[in-house]
Amino acid sequence: MKNILSLILMLLSLSMYGQKIPVMQKKIVGNEHRIDVYTATQNKAEVLNVSQIADDIEFLPLETTDECLLGNNIMNLVVTSKDIIIFDYEACYRFDREGKFLNKIGVKGNGPGEYVKPMYVTVDTLNKWVYMGDYMVKRFVKYDYEGKHLADIKVDGVGMGNWLYKPGFILMESDFYQFAPKGKRYSLTMFSEKENRIISRMRCDYKEDVPRMAICKPIAYNHMNNTYVKDFFCDTIYKVVDPYHLESYAYVDKGDYKLPKKPTLREIMSFAIIDIQESDRYIILTTSKGRVYYDKKEKKAIGAGTLHQPKLLTARDDLYGGPGLEGFYVNGNTIYTFRYPHEFEEFGNGKHRITDARYDAYCKMVEELNSEDNPVIMIVKLKK
Repeated sequence: MKNILSLILMLLSLSMYGQKIPVMQKKIVGNEHRIDVYTATQNKAEVLNVSQIADDIEFLPLETTDECLLGNNIMNLVVTSKDIIIFDYEACYRFDREGKFLNKIGVKGNGPGEYVKPMYVTVDTLNKWVYMGDYMVKRFVKYDYEGKHLADIKVDGVGMGNWLYKPGFILMESDFYQFAPKGKRYSLTMFSEKENRIISRMRCDYKEDVPRMAICKPIAYNHMNNTYVKDFFCDTIYKVVDPYHLESYAYVDKGDYKLPKKPTLREIMSFAIIDIQESDRYIILTTSKGRVYYDKKEKKAIGAGTLHQPKLLTARDDLYGGPGLEGFYVNGNTIYTFRYPHEFEEFGNGKHRITDARYDAYCKMVEELNSEDNPVIMIVKLKK
């Protein structure tokens, strides 16, 4: 009887504990960057020139082999001083810094140490670990850079998007959180690998009903060893101080894009911030109204393009006359992006500012490209 009673008390305590995941506490500091998204997108240029934000571009063709042929849906691109990691929904590939193919990371399948259907990969560049977010089966499949299987980590909450906070800590997107009861909406959760559990979560403070079919994705990104987060319904970008505390970092001024008290689906979807990246000088927001580059040094924002016309969302490459920048990833003072060989062929020899040996090398690279080859990595060196 005593053992049964102890078991019941233990189960009750576990149940209560599971319901008491700490909520990240938000603190408004008062010296946030103010990003005037409304004015920037109202007065946006049709296309931004790369020379407005960058000094040079390095082009790095990726080796193509029978074992390594990337698809058209590249979701992750991570570049370090020695490695390039790319994930395209189907597989994860590793190249060296010169573009030579090294190995695949992980194997698709239903067996031990294999992944089923990952939507995103999370890369720990310090320990050289890759976490495949196996969304459908609620787990991370962990590998090293060589592709050796290290662990299967079961976690109820693996999102379509997951970001590394610190080694051993992963921020997970809570998909469809907007449909949870008011006051119980949590858009991001922090998972501790060591404790093998969710240790904190970020509350969505939006109090209104959300129409069905609304896509309200939260955002997280890394810059200079710090992690920043933004809820879809909140205009503040927070810095993650630790897994339990957030401090205001930037404020997005949406002007007339602000939602009315009871928004329709059309109103919610008419303006969305889809992605945020940050360099040493710029905070770069991709929105449904265009891309916004906030210059932290000049404290002003400029806008260009529209999401509904992707070719206008790009930054035009007026340095080399190439296909320009579309989706990209930022690290330090560098943008990493990619374009496919046929895109270089389509642009031909466009107008260009660079005319020295660098341009000659660029033209030679374009001549040697095959339209069926893997993409070309573009390493864009931003202004300081």
